[in-house]
Amino acid sequence: MTITVLCNDNTTTISFVDGQTLLEVIRGENVPVHAPCGGQGTCEKCTVYLVTETGEQAVLACRTAAEDGMTVRVPAASPLEVQLRAEDDAEVLVPDPGLAGYGVACDIGTTTVVCHLMDLASGKKLATVGEGNAQRPYGGDVIARIKASMEGRRGALTAAITGQLRRMITALCASAGVAVADISCMSIAANTTMCHLLTGLAPDGIGVSPFTPLSRFGDEWDAAALGLPFPGKVYIAPAISGYVGGDITADVLAADLDRAEKPTLLIDVGTNGEMALGCGEHFVCCSTAAGPAFEGAQISCGMTAAAGAISSVEWDGEKLCCGVIGGGEAVGLCGSGLIDAMAVMLHLGAVDETGRMLDAEEDEDEIPQEARPYLFLLEDGEPAFRLTEQVWVAQGDVRKLQLGKGAIAAGVQILIDAYGVGFEGIDALLLAGGFGSFIRPESAARIGLIPAELLHCTRAVGNTAALGAQMALVSEEARARLARLQETMDYKELSGLPEFNDAYMEAMMFPEED
Repeated sequence: MTITVLCNDNTTTISFVDGQTLLEVIRGENVPVHAPCGGQGTCEKCTVYLVTETGEQAVLACRTAAEDGMTVRVPAASPLEVQLRAEDDAEVLVPDPGLAGYGVACDIGTTTVVCHLMDLASGKKLATVGEGNAQRPYGGDVIARIKASMEGRRGALTAAITGQLRRMITALCASAGVAVADISCMSIAANTTMCHLLTGLAPDGIGVSPFTPLSRFGDEWDAAALGLPFPGKVYIAPAISGYVGGDITADVLAADLDRAEKPTLLIDVGTNGEMALGCGEHFVCCSTAAGPAFEGAQISCGMTAAAGAISSVEWDGEKLCCGVIGGGEAVGLCGSGLIDAMAVMLHLGAVDETGRMLDAEEDEDEIPQEARPYLFLLEDGEPAFRLTEQVWVAQGDVRKLQLGKGAIAAGVQILIDAYGVGFEGIDALLLAGGFGSFIRPESAARIGLIPAELLHCTRAVGNTAALGAQMALVSEEARARLARLQETMDYKELSGLPEFNDAYMEAMMFPEED
């Protein structure tokens, strides 16, 4: 039995067995279908179109059985925006003496993958390429991918990322005029689940208590054995635990926090909410299950940071002003836009400190005048706040954001208490990762995602995990520093911790405006 798939001007015939859903059939051929929930039917984002003689019918791929002879159109995937620090482009690292040839440094994130081609002798970056993670059809977060692995799809997940790395390495070399065979080494920074799936190890133990990984890495792997297209070794940055991975140790390395004299708080805002606090050889770290709201998943009009996504929202004193990626018409809302929108809704009084959105049909005296034009009811009666004609934030979206921001804020409080330092003793708050670069700190503080007491010293540091991977590629000293971090960082497991649960419940409330 076969189906015909139309996507990006390509026509593909795919064989399948009886009982498979369209999502299972399509993603088995690496067709870029968006499925943040991994096929559980909760995100309602995997829309495809059945093509018939009378037209097209929109269906959810994860809830539609494949039938012999079907023709299915998959919407063209929009490329994800991968934001790197502008200063990184000009940054030249100091390599170890005697290095020669070329290497690749890579940050494998759950959402995006960024690779850099490096001249090992000079430490200069020759080319960069960034893409959405090819595993996204199996779920938008690590929990969904661990579940997919446990259900027998680990081989497909591994094939997806190794195939993607092969393509990206080939593209890097082509853009720089370098032969792939001339690459001699590679370094990778990634969360612990991504490292397991890259190397073919089962991440299943990370998904169940006590969340124990098969490896914490910090070692070298044979490139050919991993299916990569060059002879040489692949260094994988060391992880601290199942949920604090080599991307965080690489962040700490790149920010020079292990050489700092005053404690700094570093947060990688995302579905895992990984964070570390400390300096020198004294660090505490943790990870919080922040959920997918920051990636735009399970949000009414949510989407990834692609063309058409509202990425910023401001109130200019008279009206809403929305910034759209690509500058065209808004078709959805990404994580940074959601945070901004929430801050504006709180400012206008459309949402109170408990997260309750005002009902558009309430007594007009109860609704602030500036908020009235934007409040309305959805068809099912759910209150919503309109950003544009096609994009809004619903009451349920506010609740999902509360869960995510509350988890991160509670994790921060646990680390501060464990380290034994007050806000006045923290030198800086660093927002790491590509998503951290998009967040407006003032909005993050307004909704309680980050402490308002640290707003004055908060700054985005961009993709420091990729920079840490570059440092590890060209420097043995950098690898030694990463190894020390693996041994000295104190991991706090938050699940079942009573003080975390108490802090979490309190942090779900929104702060009152000063």
